[in-house]
Amino acid sequence: MAKKRVTLVQVAKDAGVSPTTVSHFLNGNFQKMGSETKEKIRLSIKKLNYQVNPVAKSLITGRMHTIGLILSDSIYDGEGYFEDLYFLHFAKVIKQQLKTLGYKIILLDFEEIFMNIQMVDGIIVKATMDTEKFMPKLMDFHVPVITIGRHNLAYGAHVLRVNDYQSGQLGVEHLLSRGYEHLIILTYPHGHVPGFDDRLNGASDALQEHGKLTTVMTGDMTEAFGYNTVINLAKNNQLPRALFCLNDITAIGALKACKDLDLAVPEELAILGVDDMPTISELLSLSTIRHPINELAEAASKLMIQAIESDTEPIALAEEVFSTELMVRRTS
Repeated sequence: MAKKRVTLVQVAKDAGVSPTTVSHFLNGNFQKMGSETKEKIRLSIKKLNYQVNPVAKSLITGRMHTIGLILSDSIYDGEGYFEDLYFLHFAKVIKQQLKTLGYKIILLDFEEIFMNIQMVDGIIVKATMDTEKFMPKLMDFHVPVITIGRHNLAYGAHVLRVNDYQSGQLGVEHLLSRGYEHLIILTYPHGHVPGFDDRLNGASDALQEHGKLTTVMTGDMTEAFGYNTVINLAKNNQLPRALFCLNDITAIGALKACKDLDLAVPEELAILGVDDMPTISELLSLSTIRHPINELAEAASKLMIQAIESDTEPIALAEEVFSTELMVRRTS
């Protein structure tokens, strides 16, 4: 016979408090609740294995306690998956953060979010050239939206981003300090991804300050692009002393080409990336510019809950910029 579901009333009885007090606790309204009372309720919930009924809770609060995290369609193909390892780690961290705040996330692509908007209280989206096309429609739903990174235009969404301009500066200063006078920068075509334009601007300004010209090669910033670039440069005897790849996945492709060509790294070709993809970049000992992904996820969680649970006027639009850090490893 199926085990009966534990009720809120049973939790209240076990904790020695009223059902209303337990309800306040479950809905996060415990600012004026004593620490002893909160601990009693927490222990009773754990002992009885009480599971919140999300439907009942949503009827009371008017919220689903669910955040939609939008991933681009590229996440579902092989190379796109690795390209978005950074954002998948972000999803893992933000899931943990939201759980402690009484919310959960669901991963959706754009087609799914438009069909299931009633299921979410807010939306977090990675800013790319693909997602920008959908931003006007997304903002029409009048739920809080946070973009990780910035789009070309402002849409009334909250923006949390890293200092991409600083990333470009740090990379160039590091490579020049190591004596790599001739370097090539790999990035997206101008206008495709605003953050990459900022990285290139930072790198170009740093080169100009040292009296050097900027040499750029553009592509889709995939592993294949990094690999083919090194192969073609070597074939035409045009290899520079260093490649500054404005993301890690392209740098990984360049490293693979060096291995196939038996090129010594960094003696014959130094390689620097941007992102510091969790686990992967460190395992490959890739020198890179670290973006603070954990801090981004924590800030996004807190900002989203603040935006959702503001019971008066909507909170002021936020734009927070996070600093980056140079991680020097074997490849430079």
